[in-house]
Amino acid sequence: MAPAPTLQPAAHAFSDLDRFLIEKTEEAVMDGIVLRDWCRARQGQDFPLGLGKKFQLPNNAIGYFGEMHFHGKATSVMGCRQEVQFGKLDSPDAATILKDFVLREFLNRAHWISPDGFPGGFDVERSLYQTGLGKYGKFAESDAVGCVDWRDLGYAASADKYRWVLLTVQIHDFVMNFGPLTKRFAEAACVVVTPDFVSVTEKPEPGVQLEISVGYPFVNYAPLKNFFGFGPGKFGIAVKLYTFALLDDHTIRVRMEFAAAPRCLKVFDFGPEWPDPVYGAAALLSWFSLGFWNPDPVHTHMDTEMLSQHCRVHQSLMDGTANIFKEWRAEPDGLR
Repeated sequence: MAPAPTLQPAAHAFSDLDRFLIEKTEEAVMDGIVLRDWCRARQGQDFPLGLGKKFQLPNNAIGYFGEMHFHGKATSVMGCRQEVQFGKLDSPDAATILKDFVLREFLNRAHWISPDGFPGGFDVERSLYQTGLGKYGKFAESDAVGCVDWRDLGYAASADKYRWVLLTVQIHDFVMNFGPLTKRFAEAACVVVTPDFVSVTEKPEPGVQLEISVGYPFVNYAPLKNFFGFGPGKFGIAVKLYTFALLDDHTIRVRMEFAAAPRCLKVFDFGPEWPDPVYGAAALLSWFSLGFWNPDPVHTHMDTEMLSQHCRVHQSLMDGTANIFKEWRAEPDGLR
């Protein structure tokens, strides 16, 4: 665990929760970089993920399990990657337009009202930050809505650059089907945007004009309490990566990747004094059978379904964002 940061004077007083979140944010950045690098170098077997419903945009989702060394110990990893055909951008300024959208508008506009009347996408609020000078601060309530422009992130020793910004993301498309019943859950995550998770690369590979990557590690804190054993605030370390690629034919491809370590330890979390009714029952059955019954297939099935659910949420995000992108493109130049 990283030592608690020394808080420098700021315009707002820090509460105990603020200090806790600053410490967790610093940990998330360091640990998230390790997991991100593991994802980039990963080699292993992938398996297809079925999303179970038809979405607007063509997509392909795969899952994977693996192992990484973290703080000198072997740690299990589970993750997923999605390839999405986002649309086409026929413009001589396509590269500039896409860069402006991803870095400035993407998370700021990624929310809408769905045809069923429910909110969709993400709502984002910013709270704490650290400047390029190393000073910690807190956004005023009037300035807390939305993500920052990713180009305002940097390690330059200046007051107008952010080393990191803590965001709370309200996740609106976490919907699960239980037979004939459909349940919509209120979910939220604390994530941190930092320059370590931003890159803009020209011609990264043949056929690609421009690649813009943004992402964030998850902070180990749940803004909304929940009974799930794997999700916001229940990850050891986790990262989400978005890569928008402008191809030579002006089509846009989006790759989204999520990874968490270790793998899910509980399906449901009713508190430390209560065993998980799913994985706990599987372990108990294995114990009663003297090890003849193997609980691993249960873990694999449940972990795979959790990855599929993650992909469903983020495919809904991309479907809605593609519509928002078209609306933004139709705005007068002065507005966009």
